[in-house]
Amino acid sequence: MKTQDLMKEDLLWISPLDTVAAAAELMAFHNVGVLPVCDADGKAQGVITDRDIALRVVGENRLGTETKVGDVMTSPARSVPPDSPIGVASELMAELRVERLLVLDSAGYLKGILSLADLMSGASKHRAVETARRIYAREQSIHTDDHPRHADPPQLEFFHGELESSDSTDYWVEQAARREAEDVNRGNTTGFREFPG
Repeated sequence: MKTQDLMKEDLLWISPLDTVAAAAELMAFHNVGVLPVCDADGKAQGVITDRDIALRVVGENRLGTETKVGDVMTSPARSVPPDSPIGVASELMAELRVERLLVLDSAGYLKGILSLADLMSGASKHRAVETARRIYAREQSIHTDDHPRHADPPQLEFFHGELESSDSTDYWVEQAARREAEDVNRGNTTGFREFPG
């Protein structure tokens, strides 16, 4: 089975010159958590996700009506070719810990999108479950035994300074999150995961 056998071809894309507000409205209207970002000819430039908007727009107090998609999108987009075996695509999803891959032809033009949900509905159940398990391993590994509690506002030191070293699980979780926040502030978008809509 090939990626093109399971991918969705009926999808919307948005321009890097469009505003984030326009992207968010499309996401809300169509109930999706990701939009491919393409140039006028349909050549993929990246993706914008609900998480990109939350971290790089809302989290930085930017105005969605004044921020361009190209300024906050995740680029380059993770992708596979249409003729890629499903096993290769699912392995890439697991390795990168992403739930979606753009499907691009050899020239980089958008042909479709393959999601974890597509794997669940069309690939072997074992492959789909194993891929999901590996994608979500990070979330499983950072849960603590603490009960749910109200979130405290982030401390400035979290974003701009070193926290004191500790052997606790909370310390290492906070360090990983702080490094990711610093990467966002520097504009480094490689390695970020996408979350379902």
